[in-house]
Amino acid sequence: DVEARIKKASQAFGAMRSKIFGYADIPERLKGKVYAGGVLAVLLYGCESWCLTAESVPTIRIWKKKRVREMCRVTMCQTFVHRITSESLQKRTGVFSLEHYLASRTLLWAGHVARMHKNRLPKRLMLSWIQEPRVTGGQEMTYGRSLQRHLNHFDLPTVFTEWAHLAQDRAGWHKLVTAPPFAIGKPFVRQPRGDTRVTPEDKRRAVVQRAAEIAERRAVFDANNNN
Repeated sequence: DVEARIKKASQAFGAMRSKIFGYADIPERLKGKVYAGGVLAVLLYGCESWCLTAESVPTIRIWKKKRVREMCRVTMCQTFVHRITSESLQKRTGVFSLEHYLASRTLLWAGHVARMHKNRLPKRLMLSWIQEPRVTGGQEMTYGRSLQRHLNHFDLPTVFTEWAHLAQDRAGWHKLVTAPPFAIGKPFVRQPRGDTRVTPEDKRRAVVQRAAEIAERRAVFDANNNN
C-alpha cells in the first residue's frame, strides 16, 4: 500500500512540476501550501488506519524530502556543501516533517472515534483485545503502538481515558493535534532577477576589499619568511 501511495503522489507532483513546483517565480511558501494540500493528501490517503513499520517510514520520508528539495531548487550537492538542513527547508516552504502529518491525521481520526458511542463498531474495534498469546520473537506493529507513538509526538497522555477525555472537546482536540512543531516565521521571498545585478559602487567596494585582503595575506607571508 505504501508503494501504491508513493506512485500516486509522484503522478500528482509530476502533473504540477512544470507549472508550479519547478517554476522559479512562484513563492516557496505558496508551493508548500499546494504541496501539503494536494500531493500530501494523495500520499497519506488512508494513513489514519496504517500501522507503519520501521522499514516503511524511511521510504516515505526520503520521497518527501526529495520533493521538498525540488520545490526549493536545492540539489544534494548544495545541501552537503552549504549545510542546508531539512528544518530550514521546512521553514521556507511551510511543510513540516512526515511524522507530524502522520500523527496529526491519525489523532484526528482517533479523537473522532473516541467521541462515538461505545456501541459503535469503530470504537469497539479500537478498544478490543484478542485473547491469544503473543507470538515468539519480536512483536508486529499494531495500531495501538502506532497510536501511542503519535500521542508522544504531541506530548499527550497515552492512557485512553486521559486522551479520550481531551478529545471530547472537538475544537480543542483539533488545536492540540494540528499545532505546528515550530514557528515558521516570515515567508522566504526570492529577490527579483533585476535586483541581483551588481552596481558600479558594489564593484569598487569589492575591488578595495579584495586588495586589502591580498595586502594582509602578503604581509603575513613576508613576516613568516623573515622569521
